[in-house]
Amino acid sequence: MKSESSWKKELELLNRKIDRISATNEKLVLQGIKQSSQLSELHDQNKTQSRVIEELSRTVGELKQVIAEKDAELARLRERVGKDSTNSSKPPSSDFYHKPKPSSINKGGQGPKRKSGGQKGHEGTTMRLKDEPDVVLQCLPSDCIACRHARKCKAQRSVVETRNVVDVLITSEQSRYECVQVLCPRSGKTLKGSFPEGVNTHLQYGTNLKAMVAALSSFGMVGASRICELVEGLAGVSLSDGTVCNILSDCADRCKELEPELRKRLLASEVLHCDETGIRVNGRMQWAHTAATDRVTMITVHPKRGVEGIVAGGVLPHYEGVVAHDCWGSYYNDAFKHATHACCGAHIDRELEGVIQNHRQRWAKSMQNLLSKLYKTKSKLTARGQASAPKKLVQEFSAGYDRILERGFSRNPYQEPKERKRGKPKKGKVLCLLERLRDLKDDVLRFFTDFRVPFSNNIAERSFRMSKLKMKTAGSFRSADGGSNFCWIFSIIDTVRKNGGNPFKALEQLFNNSFSLAFLD
Repeated sequence: MKSESSWKKELELLNRKIDRISATNEKLVLQGIKQSSQLSELHDQNKTQSRVIEELSRTVGELKQVIAEKDAELARLRERVGKDSTNSSKPPSSDFYHKPKPSSINKGGQGPKRKSGGQKGHEGTTMRLKDEPDVVLQCLPSDCIACRHARKCKAQRSVVETRNVVDVLITSEQSRYECVQVLCPRSGKTLKGSFPEGVNTHLQYGTNLKAMVAALSSFGMVGASRICELVEGLAGVSLSDGTVCNILSDCADRCKELEPELRKRLLASEVLHCDETGIRVNGRMQWAHTAATDRVTMITVHPKRGVEGIVAGGVLPHYEGVVAHDCWGSYYNDAFKHATHACCGAHIDRELEGVIQNHRQRWAKSMQNLLSKLYKTKSKLTARGQASAPKKLVQEFSAGYDRILERGFSRNPYQEPKERKRGKPKKGKVLCLLERLRDLKDDVLRFFTDFRVPFSNNIAERSFRMSKLKMKTAGSFRSADGGSNFCWIFSIIDTVRKNGGNPFKALEQLFNNSFSLAFLD
């Protein structure tokens, strides 16, 4: 048996162990408390960092959206800056000093640039001399002119050389018509003469002067005040701006009387060309609508550009042939469902050029090449005397057309907008062009499937060039009647020019009541 001292020693050892264990437990408890506090701090830091990360992620998302919007805006601005008359519907006048080179299709397939002056085969015009001159002036030697015996000199003279000068003399002529009364010696009746038709007042202007005023305004594109200055400087006749406007109004009324005949000719044509352009009337935009063929032009003015303005022209609602235009949506309205449509290839080519330059997409160049090949193939077939393309050839080109569109749609898939807004979602110009080429395929290829239809709508566009020149020189028409009068007068002028006539003679005949459209027969 152990002694008491040994038990005490063991008890002391156990107590020391218990003390060490208690101290260790206390340390562990303190460490646990410390670690729990650290864990809580780390947990709080984690929450804070999570909130920061969420905010940063949201900020990054917002910045990505802003960058995407800026990129889209930058692309739109680049596209806008890169637009000119060769890759959009902008007029050539907007190019100013920078004149871009048109594509081979838009310049009519002429190939290399032509030399200036008359082309090969062009008859040309030259100065013509009369059989007998109006005035003969002799050039004597200077010694003879100074000789005091020149009047009595009987020296032999001979003409060794002649030179002719053709000049123009513009003079005013005042004609007086006197109404004569006669007492007949046989019948005893008092007879009185009558003034000719057109001589209505005590003092009036003649037909030549009126024709010159109308020609200067509607063909020379001169403003009313400058017409007054020109007429006074050339002929010594004083006019007022009001008189010029009255003369133009009278001329326009005479031209309007030919409207039924013009409309009848247009409705009888196989192919009709339509277009519209804006003109400034009394500070506001109005629209000049044209319906034209290669021989007839009729331009009307209306405040509206769309269906209402086209219907007011009175031609397209009753037309049943092929109408060529620039794909303006209003031409596809049900009011014109009786007509067969043809899209202007020049407009399509310009839009394709815009896709090439501003979006760098190859399918557009392939479509340009296809249209160019169609144009050249048609030219070769018509040169051989063929009136239509072989059916197999049309099918091959049609299949190639579809393959190019497939490439275009795969390059520009439709994307649903992230936010639903009112109205139709924006698709972009490229996708809109692709959908138009797909939906209006028959109309785009009409120039190849129907040889009567030309490639471009240039006939209608040429009818507007003079009106645009008038806008440049005059700036704006003062009233709606002024714009309408100009368009009616120019309709007759352009119709006469298309048929090889003289516009000034036509205006003179209008004022003499002897003008007719019989030359169209």
